[in-house]
Amino acid sequence: MSSPSTASLSQLILLRAVQRLEAQQGPLDDAQAMREAHAQQRAMPQRLLARAAWLAREQGLDVALAQWRGRLPWLALVAAMLIGLLGFGLLQAVVGGQRQINAVAALLAVLGPHLLSLVMWLLMLTVGGHGGEGGGLACWLACATARLPGGTPAQALVLEAGLDVLRRKRGLSAWALGAVNHAIWSLALLLTLAGLVFAFSFLAYRLTWETTILDAGFFAGFARISGWLPGLLGFATPELGGSADDNRGWALWLLGCTLVYGLGLRLIALLLSAWRTRRLLAGLGLDSEDPQLRQLMQRFASLDASALLDAEHHRAPPPPAPPEGGRVMQGVALLGYELPLSLPWPPAGLPAPPLALRIAGAAEEKRRLLAQLQDLAPQRLLLVCHGPSSPDRGTERFVREALQRVGAGALLLSGEAGAARWRSWVADCALPLQAVFDAPAPARAWLEGVDHGR
Repeated sequence: MSSPSTASLSQLILLRAVQRLEAQQGPLDDAQAMREAHAQQRAMPQRLLARAAWLAREQGLDVALAQWRGRLPWLALVAAMLIGLLGFGLLQAVVGGQRQINAVAALLAVLGPHLLSLVMWLLMLTVGGHGGEGGGLACWLACATARLPGGTPAQALVLEAGLDVLRRKRGLSAWALGAVNHAIWSLALLLTLAGLVFAFSFLAYRLTWETTILDAGFFAGFARISGWLPGLLGFATPELGGSADDNRGWALWLLGCTLVYGLGLRLIALLLSAWRTRRLLAGLGLDSEDPQLRQLMQRFASLDASALLDAEHHRAPPPPAPPEGGRVMQGVALLGYELPLSLPWPPAGLPAPPLALRIAGAAEEKRRLLAQLQDLAPQRLLLVCHGPSSPDRGTERFVREALQRVGAGALLLSGEAGAARWRSWVADCALPLQAVFDAPAPARAWLEGVDHGR
């Protein structure tokens, strides 16, 4: 990641999901997304994220991401069941159905799989680089869930995008998904430790260190070395005394080693992974070397150049053509121009006259609408535009052509921003609009015949 600008994990997942979708299906129709992102954001990274968010809403990818968040509790429940089985298996490997336990073999049964997986995670962390390591049980559960009946292509796409985002940040997948696995192992070892405490507290076990081929001194040295660190916490080292085995000492030694080298190590790894994951997530940003993003940056730059050209080479507009002689204009019309599809139509608080249309701004749509205005010749036309968006020369040309076919026109801005910019634009272009409204109530009054100034 070479860009210093940061972004949230959700934003980057949606951005990557849109990229993967366009790589599979070809470029999406993003004309309106580009306009809105360009108008609402000044920084290039934020424009790229805003475009992706707009397209993600259109394609249902934001819904798929929300569905994944809803699945997390169920994944946690499945993981908890697997943890319970793991803890039960470790406990059965130690106590089983007999009352005689080889203490050293029991310790290896409890800590062996745990230490092996911990070593594998450390190797993946140090050697893996940019790969998708560290996923383990958490990643497997997520991938399996995406392939269950009822899963949608959007959900699978979002999952792939999320894993891709983690892989693109060096070490993030190993730390983040590793933290989940450490949490699973910590709970499993906690359950195992609790089971051992219960068994040793209420049942009598004979703990031995029997061997056939090994020297007795091996167990004495092993118990002394492994019991040193638990001994600092108050766990006694067992006494090796021939047939007079120290059952209580061996039981405490087994509990202490399980606590320190099992649960303790996993908790340390969990805390370290959580801290490192948080640091890496805080530094997430856009990859400015990504070819797809570089193309989008060039397109946004061309929009900047067009806006600058408009400002520097603006020419006084010609006066509106008078209505055709003898034509009687009557009635009203309501027109939505380049409005986001998420906005209701017609806007709340406005009537729905016979001619009440919204268009996306395509050339054929504009030609048809201008022909309808020519035939209907309404006395009043209320144009509804998106306030946070920026008007351009195409908007100006269409507004002029529409006003030449009506008796009077006014502009209503939807949204909570941009009114000052649009009023300045109307004044600079000398558009013959009677009013510019930022609320539906005065716009309705004007449409019904009560004039308002700007």
